Amino acid sequence: MALPRAGRIAAFALVGVAAACSSDDPTGPAGPTYYGSVVAANPANNLSALVTVQAARFDSAALRFWLPGGRVMASPATPFGADSAVGLAALGLRPSSEYQIETILYSGAKAIQADTTSFVSGPLPAWIPDIGVSGTDTTPGYLAISLPSGGVVVDNAGEVVWYAAMEGGNLNSFQSHANGTWTLLRQDDLAVFHVLNPLGAEIGTLTCSEFRTRFHDLRIMPGGDYWILCDDTRVMDLSAIGGLSSATVTGTVVQHRAASGEVLFQWNAFDHFELTDLPAGDRAGATVNFTHGNSIEFDTDGNLLVSFRSLSEITKINVTTGEVMWRFGGLANEFTFLNDPKGFFERQHGVRRGGPSEIQMLDNGSGAPSRMVRYLLNAQARTALLVMSFIDAPSTFTLVGGATAYYPNGHGVVSFGQAGRVVEVDPAGNRAWELTGINGSYVFRAHRIADLYHPVPIGMTNP
Repeated sequence: MALPRAGRIAAFALVGVAAACSSDDPTGPAGPTYYGSVVAANPANNLSALVTVQAARFDSAALRFWLPGGRVMASPATPFGADSAVGLAALGLRPSSEYQIETILYSGAKAIQADTTSFVSGPLPAWIPDIGVSGTDTTPGYLAISLPSGGVVVDNAGEVVWYAAMEGGNLNSFQSHANGTWTLLRQDDLAVFHVLNPLGAEIGTLTCSEFRTRFHDLRIMPGGDYWILCDDTRVMDLSAIGGLSSATVTGTVVQHRAASGEVLFQWNAFDHFELTDLPAGDRAGATVNFTHGNSIEFDTDGNLLVSFRSLSEITKINVTTGEVMWRFGGLANEFTFLNDPKGFFERQHGVRRGGPSEIQMLDNGSGAPSRMVRYLLNAQARTALLVMSFIDAPSTFTLVGGATAYYPNGHGVVSFGQAGRVVEVDPAGNRAWELTGINGSYVFRAHRIADLYHPVPIGMTNP
């Protein structure tokens, strides 16, 4: 499916536009004419307002909005195009607050203040916890987090400024993407990624082709093409390697699909890995989770980095040939660990590229503590130097879930999954800032965006 390009707010239904008397406009009926604006609540998000502006012969329109005595916020200017009406949005409102919303019209270089309307935002949904912060964060933008009943965006003071509900599950994957869209996937929702525009309205879905879609990572590119993880499930005889004669085995498939749906690239773990790459105890049951792909990232050369939790391995894959370029971690590890007292990572999540030749991840571990780590890789010498490690507390542990993100200033954020902890650290791995009030919540993912109107993730790389 074709997705909207970055920065476009999808049009919403026009509601009862009341025409003003054009004779009151000093420019006269032949000049730019403003007919009126209608402000309505956004059914997808109580922290926003939808404004329909109707006018003639203006170039574009924008909004300014504020609380009495508060700072003035603004929406991007949106062109009228061939239509006489345009839909705008006021995003990032505080809950249950009365705002003044001003319509600004542009004709050439001239900005005209058309009118001002009052609007009262709605309350926060009950599923959002009372989020706060500890510490001071100077990293620009907002933090997006995945909570069990949906996605939430907070500012550096911990104020909730945006959300998207998908209630009824115990786990959600919430991401922003390079084309300015959001996606939500509820674990028990038949593995369909729901694509949302910046208003929070669903504009489509994304899935794998021929295989079941995996719950985990998704990367939508600026042009709408996307990289997605899939499941290939087979019945196999594993008796020769200590398993059952009829085991159900699931391996990961990576697909690159065009916005139109065409499969541009496909890589299947069954074609490149051996079942003996999986620890013996994990291949002995009736169902075998062979690879458990959970992260998609791109190296500086545009080739693919994929995290396989079951193998405790990160694999670099050539996106032209499908060749495995190297294997880092697990039983098939090709690297020597340096400066790492643990000497390995296991059952990792949230693999992201850091600085030059650096890889960052959440090392979940098989017991407490889980840790955020960053390695400097030398692919020629096959060495991995630990350059940063962060442990939240000796007892902080999540066997599953969690994620990391890397920022251009060298900071990083880690969400400790089931432990309900989200912490930002400085380049040396010192605690800089953290969320409070979320203990007990399963925070599957956390990452930063710069702008609610153009929610592109900060620090993410594209091929």
